[in-house]
Amino acid sequence: MIALDRLPAKNDPRLPVLLLQCTFVFCGITFWGFNRSPAQVGLILAVCVVLDCTLHYLLRKKTLLVPISGLITGLGLSVLTNFSHGLWLALVPPFFATASKYVFTVNGRHIYNPGLFGVIAALVLSDGMITPSPAYQWGGAGITAFFIATAALMLFALNIRRSVLIASFLVFYAMQLGLRAWLLRHHIPPQTLFMGAFSSPAFYLFTFFMITDPPTSAQTPKGQVFMAFFIVFVDLLLHKFQSFSTLFYAAFAYMTLRGLWLLWQNRARYARPAAILRQEAKALLLTGLIGLGGWGAYRATHAFAGGETHFRFVRIPAAQSGIGGTQGDIWERTDPRMHHIAKWLLSVGDAAAVADADNDGLPDIFLTQPLKSEQDRAQLFLNKGNFRFERFDIPQLAPHRTHPEQHGLIAAATWFDMDNDGDRDLLLGTGFGKGRLLRNELKETGRLNFTEIGRQSGLDNYQISVATNVLDLDNDGKLDIFVGNVMQTTLGGYNRPVPYNIFKLPAPEYEGDRRMFNVMHQSWHNADNADENLLFRNLGGGRFARIPQEQTGFSGKRWTMAAATGDLNGDGYADLYIANDFGPDELYLNRQGKGFLAVKGSFSGSVGRDTYKGMNATFGDLDDNGRPDIHVSNVHEKLQAEGSLLWMNYSQPGQTDAAAFRDEAARRNALNERRFGWGAAFGDLDRDGRLDFVQANGMADDAYDKKEAVCPDYWYWNAQIALTNPDVHGYADRWADVRGRCVFGSEANRIYMNKGGYFTDAAEQAGWTEKGTSRGMILADFDNDGDLDSLVTHMTAAPSLYRNDSAPAGWIGLQLAGNGTSCNRDAQGTRAVLSAEDSPTASAQHREVYANNGLAAQNDPRILFGLGSRRAGSVRIGIQWCGRGPVQSYTLQTGRYHRITQQ
Repeated sequence: MIALDRLPAKNDPRLPVLLLQCTFVFCGITFWGFNRSPAQVGLILAVCVVLDCTLHYLLRKKTLLVPISGLITGLGLSVLTNFSHGLWLALVPPFFATASKYVFTVNGRHIYNPGLFGVIAALVLSDGMITPSPAYQWGGAGITAFFIATAALMLFALNIRRSVLIASFLVFYAMQLGLRAWLLRHHIPPQTLFMGAFSSPAFYLFTFFMITDPPTSAQTPKGQVFMAFFIVFVDLLLHKFQSFSTLFYAAFAYMTLRGLWLLWQNRARYARPAAILRQEAKALLLTGLIGLGGWGAYRATHAFAGGETHFRFVRIPAAQSGIGGTQGDIWERTDPRMHHIAKWLLSVGDAAAVADADNDGLPDIFLTQPLKSEQDRAQLFLNKGNFRFERFDIPQLAPHRTHPEQHGLIAAATWFDMDNDGDRDLLLGTGFGKGRLLRNELKETGRLNFTEIGRQSGLDNYQISVATNVLDLDNDGKLDIFVGNVMQTTLGGYNRPVPYNIFKLPAPEYEGDRRMFNVMHQSWHNADNADENLLFRNLGGGRFARIPQEQTGFSGKRWTMAAATGDLNGDGYADLYIANDFGPDELYLNRQGKGFLAVKGSFSGSVGRDTYKGMNATFGDLDDNGRPDIHVSNVHEKLQAEGSLLWMNYSQPGQTDAAAFRDEAARRNALNERRFGWGAAFGDLDRDGRLDFVQANGMADDAYDKKEAVCPDYWYWNAQIALTNPDVHGYADRWADVRGRCVFGSEANRIYMNKGGYFTDAAEQAGWTEKGTSRGMILADFDNDGDLDSLVTHMTAAPSLYRNDSAPAGWIGLQLAGNGTSCNRDAQGTRAVLSAEDSPTASAQHREVYANNGLAAQNDPRILFGLGSRRAGSVRIGIQWCGRGPVQSYTLQTGRYHRITQQ
């Protein structure tokens, strides 16, 4: 019978630590904000336990280890590490953490805290795929109080004899913070640094759990004081270089130095090292073989072959296209008290909407360009062929161009036929102003002209919106309106409604009045202090009525960036996916025209429960199973190794639970790693029968406010702010000055080619080599040649227009029009299916007509099927008008667009 080793006694201090760690993890994945799934936590624990027991048995004693320490390490890593959804990355930290206990030893005792070593190894070796968990995952001040209570328990109730270490570390760190606060006083308010550090649960976790680990910390009081001083001093040096995760690296440096000192003290023992080296070599060989085996398995399952790219995007110069954009003065026109943060708050809203406004058969473009010059903002460009566009003046928008302080900035646009008369009307979302609705008079007068009907239609509400969309809520044949608010429209704390206008904040009404600054997000992962999203029912005759919030099924006041709409569960009704910044996205299934049902998973990371920064929502059937999948762009950078979400839709007809949606971005190589993601658009770029997608990246550059030759990084300052509680980071006057600084301001966009079960980035091969900060991604066939061209918008640069020069391939296009009674004239929600026999993929191609479909982007409303090598002949296509009723079959000639009107 195998004996048990390290069986805990009743007074074993590891047991309460284990209980506390279990509490942290359980609370974190259920109602705090940990970005870890139960499966990931389980895998981390399994690796720690199994590997610890195995290595102990093979390298130390032929006994069965009771893995209390392994469980503590695994739970600690579940708290400390952050990575995207999926299981492979979860293997890395626990492997290195456990292996370090057997490889790096002196006198049989490990010299590194296993959790710390696992974090450092992941940071160094994962190429940015794993980061330390962000401080904001813990929530607010109540969690901090919980941690302080935990700290007291660790210090007084458990006999760990590290009180000198803890006290001296806190004193030295407070002194260091004071020095940094004074040195940085011109960049960031001192209280932001102090409150950020001393209200951060992550700081207490490091202080009371990690550096106090008895086997790897100093034993004597004098040694503990030196340890505290050394860590704080190295941390200060690392801050000099604006480094991240500085405390982890500082503690690692101390433990390395201590290990070398212990090795020197035992040099006599290691002078005749044969037996010792054999043991060390055995440990290194065994752990190395296990690691290589895991790496090989990963590579074998992640062999994403690219292959040849059969198209190129060719940039069309502004001199040819007529589409440009020059620098404006919007930042300087904001309230002077907001100048330091205006660049951050006004970092979105450069949108484009494509439709045939004048019914000449060519897609036209409306551009918002809110940060550009007066003559470039809110302009319509009519397509004259051969990638030449002419401005068409809309005089009703002149006040927004000339006086945004009074009327707001146009920041979102959606073309739709609101009255089913056969021409496209224009819905505009406004930042810091009233919404606008322009009725197209083309059908009524025979010429392109617009009439402003926002006030009489009931849509002139004050809003701060970068997201508009339309959908037929109740299948009455009329398109209804969705308007998403990205910030709070009225300031809190006043006894009267005070609109939030970044151009003119209210004056202080008493000494210390800061109410006007309480406009930032109150949480980094669960912000609920923006404003309600709006839903308007189309009553006909150009009139709309707002549906009360309690009837919509919507909840909360999220920071809405984008909204996509389409039939997700095949019941014939339009559903909604809302991408929210600083908090969970929202998935709403239509209850057959009677409002929406919110769909949420049970744990953090499941649909409706993500902790990400949703920037984009795009629908499209990527695997041709007949259900639209959902792409959501997110951030994958230092501090936030999260990445895009790709909710693959496996729903059955009428299914309404979260189990139907699985995030497969990591598995399908669509994570958009090491990028700050924004808009995305789906389309078959090489006409091989599969939907590809394009991805916009980059946050903020210094193109409009350059101060230094090399742009300083603002992300470091953002990291300091992210440590604070909402009563700090929720106020704009507590933020560091972003002027002249960059936030991932030079990033390449991506072109993800669909290879069946995975995607590969073909941006360089396709000619997309420019770097910058992009926002909206638009795919449209601007020259009607049967391939998708591209338009990319930028906050601080002119739009980029690209012609698709593709290899010869078969195609067929559809321009669909509903009858205007049972199905809206735009045919939104209509499904078209190309038969499997005619598809180059040997499976049916499923497409749906969408309105806005992505951040700041409305794409070509026409449907384009790629046919591969089949360039001639006819194909069979089934059409289900507005997603309900019988499927009508058509046999159509390839190589052209077909206009089909519902009878």
